[in-house]
Amino acid sequence: MNYKRMILIPIPLLILCTIYLIFLVQSNQISLDIDFKGGTQIILESNKQTSQTDLESVLKQYDANVRVARGLTTYSVIIDFDNAIKPDDIFNTLIQNGYDFKDFSVQTVGASLGADFFQQALIVLSISFVLMAITIFIMFRNPLPSLYLILTVIADLIETLAIMQIVGIKLSLATFAALLLLIGGAVGDNVLFTTRVLKSGKKNYDEIVKKTLKTGITLVGTTMAALVALLLVSGSTVIFQIASVLLIGMALDLMNSWVLNLGLLMWYVTRKIK
Repeated sequence: MNYKRMILIPIPLLILCTIYLIFLVQSNQISLDIDFKGGTQIILESNKQTSQTDLESVLKQYDANVRVARGLTTYSVIIDFDNAIKPDDIFNTLIQNGYDFKDFSVQTVGASLGADFFQQALIVLSISFVLMAITIFIMFRNPLPSLYLILTVIADLIETLAIMQIVGIKLSLATFAALLLLIGGAVGDNVLFTTRVLKSGKKNYDEIVKKTLKTGITLVGTTMAALVALLLVSGSTVIFQIASVLLIGMALDLMNSWVLNLGLLMWYVTRKIK
């Protein structure tokens, strides 16, 4: 197996996603939820089928952002709008247009408080990443395999963030928590086969990779199946956001772990034994 060529497969995606995120940051177009940018959010629960397009048309005068999450038996409608608009005006407009909801919640976050939340979230992410890197270096005591693993986690985060922005999943406290969970999951998968390869003391690495690959894909597959079930059954917007981000991240991690990291690691060990 040509492990050197394997490395070239995920690199273009990582480069494109990095360029895309840099463009979004420089142009101030990162899609943030009210947790991080401030604003007012109404979450409505309904047993009736609800059209996002129709709601956007009804609330067009308020310049509101509308999202609809479908559960097994209920629909959750998320409406984001500026703090200058009163929630009662939104409710009255919906009632006048024949909408009826069984339950609702209202959340308001100031712009300065949202900015503080975002800064704190970035600090938490940075600290968790540094601690993860230190733990990996202590565990393997080998700089190159450790760097390969860290590069894989970085690729997972960058690509997941880019895909989130493309498909319209905003950065919020819920999706941020999912990204932290993704770091832990990605590290676990990569530590699994990195440890087996480095400590095997054998030269039949292809056989080791096949056995580890079977275990790793089984673990990821069962987790992704559970996340799909959450998406289909749960009507909670928070659970929907977390499950969506984890599904995207784990799908990308399959490529980064078993192509990028594996290619780099096997290139390293095969050159070492020559």
